[in-house]
Amino acid sequence: MEHSISLKERSNLVISGVEHIYSFNDTKVEVRTSAGEMIIEGENLDMSKLSLDENVISVDGTINSIVYAKAKKPQENFFKKVFK
Repeated sequence: MEHSISLKERSNLVISGVEHIYSFNDTKVEVRTSAGEMIIEGENLDMSKLSLDENVISVDGTINSIVYAKAKKPQENFFKKVFK
């Protein structure tokens, strides 16, 4: 699945490749895309378009940041480290 983001004038954000929406409010949007977890922060955020068929969302408002979260590495077992 292709993933892209388009931001116009810091007020209209279109994201494709959206697989899951974790949370959405007027200051923060958390989604999973085909490229990883993404957090969008801003002010007066509003989801103006949601297309589950196309895996696209559109967010209006003042966009302050777009961040991809790092993938979490599986932690080694404590005993595995001790008895290496």
